Amino acid sequence: MSEETSSTLLDRVFGPKFKEVLPWIFLGYVLISIAIIVKLSIPEHYMRVGTFGFYTISDIKKDNPSAYRKYLQENNQQMYRMFSQLASQEILKKEAAAKGIPVEELTKFGRGYEPVQDEVVAAYNQFKDEPGLKGKPLAAVQGEIVKYLKAVQADRERQSFFGRMREEYNTEIIGPELPPPTRVAIDASENPTLGPADAKVTIVEFSDFECPYCAMSQTTTKALREQYKDKIKWVFRDFPMDFHRNAMFAHVAANCAIPQGKYWQYNSLLFENGRKLEKGNVIKLAQQAGLDMGAFNRCIADEDKIKGEIEADMQAGQSYGVNGTPAFFINGILVEGNMPIQNFTKIIDEELKNN
Repeated sequence: MSEETSSTLLDRVFGPKFKEVLPWIFLGYVLISIAIIVKLSIPEHYMRVGTFGFYTISDIKKDNPSAYRKYLQENNQQMYRMFSQLASQEILKKEAAAKGIPVEELTKFGRGYEPVQDEVVAAYNQFKDEPGLKGKPLAAVQGEIVKYLKAVQADRERQSFFGRMREEYNTEIIGPELPPPTRVAIDASENPTLGPADAKVTIVEFSDFECPYCAMSQTTTKALREQYKDKIKWVFRDFPMDFHRNAMFAHVAANCAIPQGKYWQYNSLLFENGRKLEKGNVIKLAQQAGLDMGAFNRCIADEDKIKGEIEADMQAGQSYGVNGTPAFFINGILVEGNMPIQNFTKIIDEELKNN
């Protein structure tokens, strides 16, 4: 019995015409392979200018490192939120299965909690000067305060539960390391300042009294000043956005409080009333801040001069990369937007350690 050649074997298995189509099969394989390689080698995000101008995220990383870092930071934060939500769901399923109870039984946070009257009174005294409670007696807002305290207790229990469960289930969320932050050299300027001149950390805030995110960020800024006290110097610079029609006059008025030494009191009132900054109300708030109204009115009459100083702040901010408010520079390191306090403390602690 003679040995069968591979050619004869192919003819017998696939038929005599197989050799004719074999080159086309090979060509198809090559083309599919090339398509896969091209697909894998071309990034999801890119830009093309003309025929040969091809740009990727690597070009942004090289040409604009601060923008690239912000992109990574925001991407990391979004991924962390999504993984955190998924982790909570999976932990609930595992814990409910382990205990043999429905998931819903694990999530009745704050159940059975009723605040005592001393807690209600303490909360009322803490917040009675806030816009929502100001001028209202305790009896009128008791129900709202009880509801608030219950929500706080439920949130406290939720945070405690998931913190404990994540430790128990050895949960870890890992993301890519961010590149070192870009540090901007901020020129010294004469602006309202809190804290010692020789503080190791200087925080420059570019903000807008009519910006809601700026108003919300004031809780964080006050907490930071309280936490770090004389370890930080805080500088406020004007950045009223063009589309906030009442913002410019509010910033002019605020600058007129500087000579009277009442800038920061007026600053707080303007942020608290950010949705009511019509000219008449801004002037009323100046009275509320205890300003000498004669001197104040003479100052705002010279509005054009003060506008020039404010516009100089805005131009400086733009040159540092500010394109929205609020924007903060911690020893020249940019933090944009109404961010959690941890975004600030991480940088501040690092700067205090290294300076």
